[in-house]
Amino acid sequence: MIAFTSTLLLTTFLTERNRVLDLELEKSIEISRMHAEILGHEFSRYITMLQMVSYNPEIQLRNKDSIDFQLKKLLTLGKGDFINAIYIDQDLMLTDANGNTNKVTHPAFLKAEQWAGKEYNISTPVFSRFEKKPVIIVAVPILNNLEQWTGTIGVALPLSAITKKLSFIKLTKGSYAWLADSNGMIVSHPDERFIMKVQLSTTNSDTFPGFGDIVKRTQVESHGYGHYLDTRINESKVVTFAKISNLPGWNLFVTTKKSEVFHEVYEILSNVIVTSVVLMLIFLLLINRLSRNLVRPLLRLSKHVKASVNDKHHQFDVIESNDEIGQLSKAFDDAFKKIHSHTAYLEEVVSRRTQEIHSKNVILKSQNKALEDIASLDPLTHLYNRRAFNVLIEKEVLHNTKHSLPPTLVVLDIDHFKKINDQFGHDVGDDILCLLAHELSETNQSGNDHITCRWGGEEFVILIPNASKDTVSSYMTALQEKIANANFSPIEKLTFSAGVATMWPDETFKEWFQRADRAMYDAKAAGRDNFIWG
Repeated sequence: MIAFTSTLLLTTFLTERNRVLDLELEKSIEISRMHAEILGHEFSRYITMLQMVSYNPEIQLRNKDSIDFQLKKLLTLGKGDFINAIYIDQDLMLTDANGNTNKVTHPAFLKAEQWAGKEYNISTPVFSRFEKKPVIIVAVPILNNLEQWTGTIGVALPLSAITKKLSFIKLTKGSYAWLADSNGMIVSHPDERFIMKVQLSTTNSDTFPGFGDIVKRTQVESHGYGHYLDTRINESKVVTFAKISNLPGWNLFVTTKKSEVFHEVYEILSNVIVTSVVLMLIFLLLINRLSRNLVRPLLRLSKHVKASVNDKHHQFDVIESNDEIGQLSKAFDDAFKKIHSHTAYLEEVVSRRTQEIHSKNVILKSQNKALEDIASLDPLTHLYNRRAFNVLIEKEVLHNTKHSLPPTLVVLDIDHFKKINDQFGHDVGDDILCLLAHELSETNQSGNDHITCRWGGEEFVILIPNASKDTVSSYMTALQEKIANANFSPIEKLTFSAGVATMWPDETFKEWFQRADRAMYDAKAAGRDNFIWG
């Protein structure tokens, strides 16, 4: 009888234990993935902020006052995340937001050809000479009109900022989140003894047997889990991990004690065991006299216990009697109800967390769309910026075979714009740029498919697809009259010079643009306020 009851208890324990572990692992993996994505989007936000600064014409002209202003502005926009902001010129001289200067020698700072094909760079932690502590450098290149590297703008993110963000992750009792970089170096951990001192290894150590296998899985899987033993406290632990977008090779880990996962199950089963032991002692005293009456109820009890173990929806049939079998039946019924209730609670928690993750993903997608719009538009005129125009021009060239006529490029430059700035100030100059952008946009909304971009400074570029030379000339003449008659107060009259070039077969965009650009300078040399074909 003791062996029979013990077998039932052991079967119940193993079934519910594995069910609880599966639910907890599913929840922990989703938490790791969700917060890894959130952390990745935080770095995406930093990159977008830096790119907006890198497009500033004053930065590209290496204006020291403007550079100092933008570095301090980055610290403000970072809302406490950044410990410093830096600018590196072509001579590799570094200037930070505090006015410190230094020659760059650390390989973490990319230069010249190392930026080829890269829109940003995020370093592993480096020791900052100015802050005297390890920081992560997030940087973007500054490119000139020919897409050549002229400098770097970046921010320094202290490891404490990462640790603070990880501390906001809601975890179960006995769990904690930590972070390792692409070299396997631990850069954030609740135990500061690990930070920048412990590097992950694929070899299983005597202290953490099994953890090396988890490290191997992080090298081939985007997310997953594993088990290892912490021999320091003789505690089995479960680790889930997820990779972080924008941080190649970085992994977010969540470690949980197995004992905490099964705590409530152990508590319920311990109560069942105590109750069962007491009842079995009473039962043994009466077994000889009541053996015949016990066989049938025991078979019935065994049947329903096994059914309840295999099917959580099974309705346990309680034996209604005042003897020991009836009490044991009620005890099993109570135990199964508690276990099934706990399982239902965990399933509900997983369902809620899944819904939360879905809601956050919707918000993140909306924020990403807004960031993409910000990154593709000129912040002053709200026309396409040069980077977005390059993408659009590639699409137009690919679709050129569908049109009967080749596309035409117009490079337009405001006449005497420097005098306007000198006489009326840069604020008026910015207003003139915005008013001209508005006039160009209105012209392009008149049923055509023209694409207008602010190329830089007072220079604008217009792409006119599938149009004849006469059509383009008529458009340019009408545009001259429209601008000449528009109100650009306090400027009495605004004029422009433009170069126009139709794309030749097998011509690259660079060659095509240079023809239009040279024609624009020819128009200026010819007296301004006109357009010339290149």
